[in-house]
Amino acid sequence: MGTFDWHHEINELEPLRGPDGLAAFGLFVRAGSWTSKAGQTGFVTDEGLAELRVNVEAMAADIDRLVEAGLWKRAEGGYRMLRGPHSDPNLPMPLWRYSEGDTGGRLAVVEKDSDA
Repeated sequence: MGTFDWHHEINELEPLRGPDGLAAFGLFVRAGSWTSKAGQTGFVTDEGLAELRVNVEAMAADIDRLVEAGLWKRAEGGYRMLRGPHSDPNLPMPLWRYSEGDTGGRLAVVEKDSDA
């Protein structure tokens, strides 16, 4: 099981600022949490969006905001998450994975996005 987190600087990215960016930010958080639960490595599948009951047509503007902000990129079968808990575009999207054993909450593995 992985975890998904974000840094408050994500909210300061221009396309996500203000009330108009709230729905896109909510989608970013929900989809990121889904990737963690589903064992994906920063990839939101089209099926995952459907599982989250995301109407892609109705939320096209919100998805466009995530792409414009540099958080997502359309890829075959879904969206690659390019940035996660930081706003530094030079740091790829990781998915934090913790050991099944007792690590005392310490990070065991960081998987980096191979397509970014």
